[in-house]
Amino acid sequence: MNTIEIQEALDRLAEFESQRDQIEVNKCVLLDEVKIPAEVEEIVRNGMKQMGEVEGSFAPTIQGIQNEAETKLALIVVPDEIKAALTEIDRQRAAIRTHQGDEEVKVALRIRAIKAEIQTNVEEKTKDVYAAIAQRKAEIEAEFAGKAEAVDENIKKLTEEIKAEIRVLKVSVKAKTYQAVYNKGRITWNTDKMEAWIIDHPFLKEARKEGDPSVTIRKV
Repeated sequence: MNTIEIQEALDRLAEFESQRDQIEVNKCVLLDEVKIPAEVEEIVRNGMKQMGEVEGSFAPTIQGIQNEAETKLALIVVPDEIKAALTEIDRQRAAIRTHQGDEEVKVALRIRAIKAEIQTNVEEKTKDVYAAIAQRKAEIEAEFAGKAEAVDENIKKLTEEIKAEIRVLKVSVKAKTYQAVYNKGRITWNTDKMEAWIIDHPFLKEARKEGDPSVTIRKV
């Protein structure tokens, strides 16, 4: 390649980059179009609302259980003259608390069962829609992955070709969007052989190492 051909290659590289960006834009547009239908969202909202209402509807029941327990406990008075009855009183209190706990567990289990039934109903009505949406999104991702891979391969191949030609020409080339910048090979020294002897011993130049030149592709 000569300089003009490299400029043309750099412009093609910019076109490939633009194609890749457009592929991503097109994919995002299609993904945005794959939305959950309004009626499905309404089903989910109603289900969540119903589950919230379940706990609220049982709140008076739970409060009644607690009030009943507190009322019964308040009726248990320990007379000073009946110290021997303390053991029985403790037993009664424990029995009331146990009964209270049992009743609250029953209510909690009932709430859980109703909410599970609502959740199952919502999932049954919406599972096919969510599955279809997930499938469509997977198809879009797969379709555009192939397109993006093809463009990426073109970008990689053309980039390597440009770098190889720049190494031969040993000059930087600038195009409309990109420029190929030629960098001379880095020179390094073996410091173990240098130190103070290099001035009096020119042969130490053998320790001089020059790396391969490199090419960097940059946007203009």
